[in-house]
Amino acid sequence: MSFGPLPAVDARPITRPRVHRRRVTKSAGRRDVMALASLLLGYPDDAMTDLQDQLADAVGGLPDSAAASDLREFMEWFVNTDAAQRRVDYVKTFDHRRRSALYVTFAPYGDSRSRGDALASLRKLYNDAGFFENGDELPDYLPTVLQFAAQVSEAEADAVLGQSRAGIESIHEALRAHRSPYASVMRAVIRCLPAEVPSSPQQVAPDLEGVLA
Repeated sequence: MSFGPLPAVDARPITRPRVHRRRVTKSAGRRDVMALASLLLGYPDDAMTDLQDQLADAVGGLPDSAAASDLREFMEWFVNTDAAQRRVDYVKTFDHRRRSALYVTFAPYGDSRSRGDALASLRKLYNDAGFFENGDELPDYLPTVLQFAAQVSEAEADAVLGQSRAGIESIHEALRAHRSPYASVMRAVIRCLPAEVPSSPQQVAPDLEGVLA
């Protein structure tokens, strides 16, 4: 599933949204991290292999930050791993382990009716922003969530990432437990999440502007 065109990287062709992209007020670093993570979490097919040098250059060109370092760590593994082995690792990681499947509503809701409501909520967020899915993936597919967040306003990005937080954190924990190189990509994504709303006066949320520090 895609919306179209990702910033920073001239990647595989995708369909333009039906409305103009809105100006993003968040730092370009966060937007570019999400755009690149969206691509790096995709299946490493021949098209992605052809983009390997371009992706490495884009990651290397990110402003220095913790999230950029996370993506550089992943790219080091990616460029030094045989293409066939990357595919084996990807399938084993994301298709054969339910806890690390790249669907952000699965961890909190499983196959319950509540998951259907969560999927509808995500689709409404996309449609309200003027974006309409192009493909067969569900709207909670993480690369789709990140692609959307990379192209919309700060408030819209925070809304979709906030709704996806539980799933993103669950996927990261599963990848970290298996020592997967993809855990580095997920760690970069977590740094892009909006601050959580404090549940009490004693609980202090992190500074949004410092998520990439």
